[in-house]
Amino acid sequence: MPPTTKKDPDQALAVSVVRRWPEVERGTSTPAQVILEAWSPWIGSSTDRMHFDPDRIAVVVGCRRGETMGVFDVVPNADGHPWEWVDDGPRPRVRFFGRPSRRFAAQLGAPAPRWRQGEGIPLKVLSLDDLLEGDAAPAEEQQDERHVVLGGAVVTLDSPRHLVVSVPGDYRVTVHARPPEAPTSSTEE
Repeated sequence: MPPTTKKDPDQALAVSVVRRWPEVERGTSTPAQVILEAWSPWIGSSTDRMHFDPDRIAVVVGCRRGETMGVFDVVPNADGHPWEWVDDGPRPRVRFFGRPSRRFAAQLGAPAPRWRQGEGIPLKVLSLDDLLEGDAAPAEEQQDERHVVLGGAVVTLDSPRHLVVSVPGDYRVTVHARPPEAPTSSTEE
């Protein structure tokens, strides 16, 4: 196996879950199983060149048809390891250990990388700066939560009169407050 670096995790791994997401819809797999398990890091038939260094992956993002289906922070398991090799043989795959990301929760439902027909690998390496940051709403509010994606920005109405705006670092945001609307009355004749 090629050596991995001991650099702090600074990358996200976007993975295409198009083939396996129906397992989640049927209830035979969890989003964590589909998004975190068994990714091949190898380039071509090589066993010494890798698409990604597992030690540099901080977040795994599950993508399906241009939409983010799940985002998991990579965290150490009980043994202190954030990932492990799975499958026997000269080209094992990587399984990450993770939990749903609070830091990148705004990425859920947001635009995600797409794979063009013919692209041979179902993964892309991204910088953490490419992801939308923003905390998750409390579980009881998530069912009523509404959000819209505009370009790379996500605007979320997470409670009455409270908007959360999550934008990439290179965006400029201008907010204009309108005067309160005068109450209207209607008269019926």
